[in-house]
Amino acid sequence: MKRPPFDLWQLLCVRTIAEHGSIHGAARFLNTRQSAVSRSLHNLEERLNVPLFLRSPTGVIPTTFGEEFIRWTQTILDNVAGMNARAQRTGKGEIGQISIGIQTCVLPGRLSAFTAEFRARHPDIVFRYSEGTGKRLLRRLQRGQIDFAVVTRRNLVPALQVTPLWSDRIVAALPTGHPLAKRQEISWQDLRHETFLIGRDNAGQDFKELIRRKLGETDAHPTIRHHDIGSNRVIALVQNREGIALLPASWLPLIHDQYGEDVTIMEIRDADGSSHLEFGMVWRPDNQNPCARLFARYIEAHRP
Repeated sequence: MKRPPFDLWQLLCVRTIAEHGSIHGAARFLNTRQSAVSRSLHNLEERLNVPLFLRSPTGVIPTTFGEEFIRWTQTILDNVAGMNARAQRTGKGEIGQISIGIQTCVLPGRLSAFTAEFRARHPDIVFRYSEGTGKRLLRRLQRGQIDFAVVTRRNLVPALQVTPLWSDRIVAALPTGHPLAKRQEISWQDLRHETFLIGRDNAGQDFKELIRRKLGETDAHPTIRHHDIGSNRVIALVQNREGIALLPASWLPLIHDQYGEDVTIMEIRDADGSSHLEFGMVWRPDNQNPCARLFARYIEAHRP
């Protein structure tokens, strides 16, 4: 690759000479010897094969081409200054991108509410979102494909850093005509003969372990049916009386708006009270993304 016809120092000298009207004034402003500025200008004019300034005992004035060259010089130096400032801010984590994977049982908008203050403080940081099952997101996190994952805090890999976010009460969705739907609340024992419908994105593994923990020692083993569908379609199966479903309570407004009186939501209580899903923000402590490290400090300081 050929050497560029000029370097940034030569351009800086040209701009400073033009601003001060003399080589002497430029040298004093740049805090260097006059001979260094004069030699830099001479070498540049020699490489360009055109004079940029007309010299006189009282100073210098730009030639016609020199005036045009000074405008180009100003643009180049401004762009370089902007690149440097952007690089400095990027290194500090003030500019860049953060990728977050969200387990699909998390209520839409809940994470955005949690990050609103950070996004307001750092408008030049772009958030990129993806969703999936907790298991898939943790795999992507360990491979470095995402910076953070918002998942249920179950069986997490010890090497990952975890910040608790919130707890979501677990409720049961039943068809409105179900005999249990007339009660104020129900217990796990009341559900021991039911068929539980679990989709791919409604914290299925968490719910399955909870069902087995609560009902696994009863005489009637619970029936669990897995479906490769999302939570909304699972509720549609409840509506069709194919079974019951477990849901995070934060989803209730959406379920009510979509299914109205066809589905009844019931509190499930036992001696330990209500069961909950615990959610957390998970990331790798060795993540070198400056923006991610800045955001990690934020969530540690603002954990609910």
